[in-house]
Amino acid sequence: MRTTESYIKVSNEARAKLARLFNVEEKTVYLALTYRRDSDKARKIRYTAVRNYGGVAMCHCPECETIHNVTEDGRQLMVQNFDNGIKLEIDKQTGAAVVYNRKGAVVCRRQIVKFPELTELQLYAESL
Repeated sequence: MRTTESYIKVSNEARAKLARLFNVEEKTVYLALTYRRDSDKARKIRYTAVRNYGGVAMCHCPECETIHNVTEDGRQLMVQNFDNGIKLEIDKQTGAAVVYNRKGAVVCRRQIVKFPELTELQLYAESL
């Protein structure tokens, strides 16, 4: 199971074909494609959706203001300001990430190596 809000996007026609192919209801296909079910059949449905029906893996990312800037000392930063007042700052060269609360105090520090880690940190910042 995935921890972020992931799903596989396919057309309604493809969903109907998957339901017929696997002899299940369309609701079962929906639950498989949204990772709400993780049985062998659900994994097969997801695999088939991507492999044979043009399914695309999607991931929810919080909407926020994103600024890319270079500081006076040459650091390349991506700064995201969330609606809840939380600020996420990531050094694009090193992957060092810092989450600040509404008052500017550091909530957490992490090293971002892969994009899924960034997504998880964004979801965390959005949830504070």
